[in-house]
Amino acid sequence: MITIILTLLSIVSICYYFTCIVAARRFFSRPPVARSSPLPPVSIMIPLYGKDFEAYENYVSFCRQDYSDYQIVFGVNNLQDSSIPVIRKLIADFPDKDITLVIDAGVIGQNPKVNNLNNMLKMAKHDVLVLVDSDIRVAADYLARVVSELASERVGLVTCLYRAGKAPNFAAKLEAVGITGEFGPGVLVAWLIEGLAFALGATIVTTRKHLQAIGGFGAIADYLADDFMLGNLMSQAGYEVRLSSYVVEIVLPPTTLMSMIKHQVRWARGIRACRPWGYLGSIVTHGTVLALLLVLASQGSTLSLSLLAMTLGAQMAMNRRVAIARLGDNLLRQHFWLAPLRDLLGFLFWCLGQTGKNVEWRGRTFKLVDDGKMVASG
Repeated sequence: MITIILTLLSIVSICYYFTCIVAARRFFSRPPVARSSPLPPVSIMIPLYGKDFEAYENYVSFCRQDYSDYQIVFGVNNLQDSSIPVIRKLIADFPDKDITLVIDAGVIGQNPKVNNLNNMLKMAKHDVLVLVDSDIRVAADYLARVVSELASERVGLVTCLYRAGKAPNFAAKLEAVGITGEFGPGVLVAWLIEGLAFALGATIVTTRKHLQAIGGFGAIADYLADDFMLGNLMSQAGYEVRLSSYVVEIVLPPTTLMSMIKHQVRWARGIRACRPWGYLGSIVTHGTVLALLLVLASQGSTLSLSLLAMTLGAQMAMNRRVAIARLGDNLLRQHFWLAPLRDLLGFLFWCLGQTGKNVEWRGRTFKLVDDGKMVASG
């Protein structure tokens, strides 16, 4: 029985890899969105927690946008945050830019990032809000492109795929390969099959009106996967969650293997808590592992070895045509041999995500309850 199950799962995995290729081709073949003129003024909101790797260079990229009217709001929750000197330098170096630093310890829920965003919202001047993670870096046309896609009345939120621009050591490279080798293709398949009902934290573009329609930041303040829930609530409210064709870059810091594992397990458990059945079905994204297990279970049968070769071939084709050709991942291009190893690790993360409810985040331990909500447990 186990060999039959593994055979079926391996075949489904091969089909999944080719579906990723189809999804990417269709997504990136869409005609570009016409830019409205003039584009509305925008408040970019960047919540901070400590000094990020190459933080100044990341933030400078937002100061060099080809956009007529925008504000940048940074936020921290205490006066000792190590990112504050970086923001002070940025303000001094770009006196012509509208840059605001908010220092506020206000709390509305368990999620410290959402608390920070809620505090920053008071200082945001404009109706259009662009929420971004602090570790991303963008080109000069970024803001104009992502804001343009919000023009339609039916669109409540715009979000972006991402790739790793830098990964300084081995553990960081393993994490980077997973972004475009696993996560990105999965998002594109979701877009192809059912449309997006979630958002990605690298970029979220919305308006005050849409945010208020789903209950404001308070509606997601107790969720670990706050970006996922923001998009999910927007979709439930009847608005389109639009995936932009712009692919942002994240800058990964040097990390240890253990830190990378903890981060991946936290992410996996957060997704499983929000979408338990979808998470269970994502086992088919780990085709290499499934095919290897089939080889072991069938004691190296001809069929199992053939399926292993086909799975590896399909995965390599997907990585080349989606991650490299479409998402522009140069790290994967240079370290292509890491993809099968990353698949093995990804299956481990999937198993750990399936079996526990505790996560570590910012030096604290939380327990996940009630469809992704979290409570402090240590």
